[in-house]
Amino acid sequence: MALVWLLTALGVGHPYYRQVGASYLTALGLPTWLMPLTCALELVLGIVVWSLRPRRWLTLLQVGMILTFTLVLAVHEPLLLASPFGMLSKNLQILAVLLLIDRVQREGGWSDETRRWLRIAMALVWLTEGLFPKLLFQQQIELSMVPRIGIVSISPRVMVGALGVCQIASGILALVLTGAPRRLLLSAQVLALIVLPLLVGLLEPSLYVHPFGPFLKNLPILVGTWLARRM
Repeated sequence: MALVWLLTALGVGHPYYRQVGASYLTALGLPTWLMPLTCALELVLGIVVWSLRPRRWLTLLQVGMILTFTLVLAVHEPLLLASPFGMLSKNLQILAVLLLIDRVQREGGWSDETRRWLRIAMALVWLTEGLFPKLLFQQQIELSMVPRIGIVSISPRVMVGALGVCQIASGILALVLTGAPRRLLLSAQVLALIVLPLLVGLLEPSLYVHPFGPFLKNLPILVGTWLARRM
């Protein structure tokens, strides 16, 4: 979580980050000077999260910031909730990770119920990413990637939809499988969380420095999936 805040804050050094951030602030009727101020606050928050053990006030502060950010952008541009890159939808897993960290801290370790909630939270990313952007709200930016990777014999809508079905199946199986089959599936999900951003980043490098951090948000999800695999 600390890395998410730190790297998001440092992204302001890139021109594309500032361009996109300024465009959203302007559209929301807000001054652009809020961007460097927000990044400074995120930098401080990242250092505090890195330095301190989990605290209730610190968890609530992060949850409040993420909820505010998500609500404002969702009202302004609802389709962001179904972004194929998880611009806002991955915030659901970030919130879950924060609440799980708080619960583990309060309980002094992992209970069976907390482990179950971790598995549910990590499975939800595959369910939401498969259902909304790939089946219900397909978007041109993702459809255009299909021919760009050399797949021309299959309709982009069919290809993206098939990928969505696979993601949904992956999320469901992560909840119903047990033992070695579940560990194997979660290992595949860990690999996908690493490989897919690299592949997509080759086609859309700007996503690495997007102010909404679609790839950075994979870090807590990656760690959460790895923990779920070990439990």
